[in-house]
Amino acid sequence: MKEKFLVVCKITLVIALLSCLFCFIVYPDWSQEKVETASPSREAVMEDLTENTVIRQTFVCAADHLNAVRLDANLWGAPADQPVTISILKTDEVLASWDILPGTLEANALTTIPLPKPVDGLNGTELTLELRAHGGMSFWKGTGISATRFTAQFEPLGILTVNDQKTEGSLVFRQIGTNDKDTMKWYWPVVGMIWLVCVGIFLYSRYKQEHGQRSILALLNNLYHRYFYLLKTLVIRDFRVKYQASMLGMVWSLLNPLLTTGVYYFVFNTLFHSDIENFVAYLMSGIIMFNYFTESTNLGLYAIIGNASLITKVYVPKFIYPLSKVLSSAINLVISLVPLTIIMLLSGVQFHRSMLLLPLALLFLIVFCVGVSLVLSALTVFFRDVQFLWGVLVTLWNFLTPIFYPETIIPLSVRHLYHLNPMYQYITFLRTITIGGASPSPMSFALCIGISLATFGIGYLIFRRLQDRFVLYL
Repeated sequence: MKEKFLVVCKITLVIALLSCLFCFIVYPDWSQEKVETASPSREAVMEDLTENTVIRQTFVCAADHLNAVRLDANLWGAPADQPVTISILKTDEVLASWDILPGTLEANALTTIPLPKPVDGLNGTELTLELRAHGGMSFWKGTGISATRFTAQFEPLGILTVNDQKTEGSLVFRQIGTNDKDTMKWYWPVVGMIWLVCVGIFLYSRYKQEHGQRSILALLNNLYHRYFYLLKTLVIRDFRVKYQASMLGMVWSLLNPLLTTGVYYFVFNTLFHSDIENFVAYLMSGIIMFNYFTESTNLGLYAIIGNASLITKVYVPKFIYPLSKVLSSAINLVISLVPLTIIMLLSGVQFHRSMLLLPLALLFLIVFCVGVSLVLSALTVFFRDVQFLWGVLVTLWNFLTPIFYPETIIPLSVRHLYHLNPMYQYITFLRTITIGGASPSPMSFALCIGISLATFGIGYLIFRRLQDRFVLYL
């Protein structure tokens, strides 16, 4: 009884510490949601703002607390000492009005301009952004949103007028703010449920052991002690074999994402202009995640047929072979994060507490890849054509994942189907905690966890059902 009590105390302590750490990371973002609306790509420069020119753009406020606006200005010929007056209006009521000098704006790029004080409580209300200047300068407008050479129609923000004359398109303008959320009120009840489940599993397993029955925990503990050394040996072997005949060795784990990113950047940002902010970091994060998925599953394909001599002579749980392939590729995945970190530093991306969630982002992807590899390795034993079909499917999957383009070019009518792509969820999770500097939403966590566990469970069931017939086809 005393031993059970001590174990329950340990479980409670571990869950409490992890829950407090997780709460520290996600609380700012789960109590308030950051909002930044989309804007059209710049297509044409509006006429210069002179003493008698007023630009007005109506829009629907998308935040409970509007904190800043982002504008794209053309500063050619703008006098540095002549301010621009920016106002936020509700009908004829001035909610905020302030002056900025052209020198504080970045030419031909979106510049964040904080409001003197937040505009609160007007989410869903139609407002007007008004621009007045005392010297010659102009702003950009557009009708579509582009990524590389692809352009999608942008839903107009509202009515754009110059001196009360309606003009086509929308101002290149974004809202930045926060929405209040009540997510955290469910946090500790969920933690309590997790604690109950963990304690219940432990007590039930101990009860079965005391009555001479096998339990899941006992089985897992037995597998760990009997085969962990073998798994570690296979992982190290696979990793060493990959670079055995290479002059640069493990350096290729750093060079591969850098070189691939360089090629993509040249094609999609130099030859075809891209408006994605922090494009290099955006591109590399997608490449690293998808390259790992491709590499680990391709190795998993051959995990069983490539170890046929061992499987037919020595008994070990067969799932260890695809698992070792995925874990050996995970070493490259971790090393690839080094160039991503360097790129983020050079790009000026701010480090945020949300980056402490990076191990979870990698864990979700690894578990998903294990599940896929279990299915592929089992099917390849019976149907060798799977290896060729998988190569085509991965190529198609690559283009259906937002690696070098933003998801905003996908029509709204089918975007919910697009979000079913597991790799979209994992890559977006990584970009949110790194480039976005925020914690993913609870829904994002739920989707990543659910997809990973479901894929692993299905993969294990299929593998277990087929594994007894492997020796007949090897």
